[in-house]
Amino acid sequence: MRLLFLLLALMLLPACRKSPVEVRPSQSEEAALQLLRLNPDALARLGIVVEQAGGEAAVHRVELPGTLEYVADKYAEVGYLAEGRITSVHVNVGDKVKRGQPLATLLIPQISDAQALALSAQANLDIARDHARREAALLEEQLTSRSDEELARGRKRVAEADLAGAKAKLALLGADVPQGTGELRSHGHVTLTSPIDGVVVARDATLGAFVEPRDTVFAIADTRTMWAVLDVFESDVGSAREGTPVELTIDALGGKIVKGKVVALEPQVAHESRALRARVEVPNEDGALRRGLFVRASLPIASADSAELLLPRSAVQPLGGRDVVFVEKERGVFEVRTVTTAPRSAQLVRITDGLHKDERIVARGAFVLRGEATKQ
Repeated sequence: MRLLFLLLALMLLPACRKSPVEVRPSQSEEAALQLLRLNPDALARLGIVVEQAGGEAAVHRVELPGTLEYVADKYAEVGYLAEGRITSVHVNVGDKVKRGQPLATLLIPQISDAQALALSAQANLDIARDHARREAALLEEQLTSRSDEELARGRKRVAEADLAGAKAKLALLGADVPQGTGELRSHGHVTLTSPIDGVVVARDATLGAFVEPRDTVFAIADTRTMWAVLDVFESDVGSAREGTPVELTIDALGGKIVKGKVVALEPQVAHESRALRARVEVPNEDGALRRGLFVRASLPIASADSAELLLPRSAVQPLGGRDVVFVEKERGVFEVRTVTTAPRSAQLVRITDGLHKDERIVARGAFVLRGEATKQ
């Protein structure tokens, strides 16, 4: 008798264990449906969220990571193509500037050298022209040979080419040919100006510092519009199209939400990351968005079939070698339903059998119910 009581106690022990979830089979003669009964007050505490299958709340959207960048056509780096020394700086990082506004002044020794060469070329050309005119006049009076006249004309053409080259070099340096040698002393200074309206976002200019052609002295950006550059993974490539509306969440700004749209997609998938980059244009009139901030982008799935039933991957759980979803029968009571699935994206699955639209399923927190169902 004592042995019988001990066996009964061991059989009843699992039923006495405290749990918010109770597994109860139905009394159907065809198949015993597995039902999980949950205290309705425990739904929020366990993180269980029920949504309509095929609804728009979270089912037909994909989440992608990205970062904020300046719009390429509204960003400029300012430097100089010759060596020089900074003699004055007029702006600081954060200053708003207009197109053509002075940023800094540089002393460029190469300008004085180029201007001296231009003056020399101009003097040589004047001499060559006078010589060519004299030779032409003498040839008419047969007082010189044709070869001497042709030589004079050739020297004039060489002098013209030398002067043209000197002027072109000065034009590249942003300087003009001086009127005389007296002006050389006041020349050699160049003012760097802003090529666009915007904000000074970078400055590598210190008074007296030496600047080389490869240096970027200032960076200017028009931050009123920004790009969110998203990593669209290979499995989600079909979800992003030009013109697709996007909702961005910036956690660093307290969860600030900004809306934009996809304006461009790169033509290839990166070999290392297996992702292509999508650019989303977003407004930034208040200047709160800053380059480098991480963003979470949510965009709707593009589907050619309006009847396609898509669920978040987290809503479909593996159980005993099958895929299941948890269908709400009444508040706190969920049916463990076997479904047939097909891959749709990295975050979504397509339901091909076992579930109908408008049925309510556990969209978030399904792993909690899976854990309880596994114990049975």
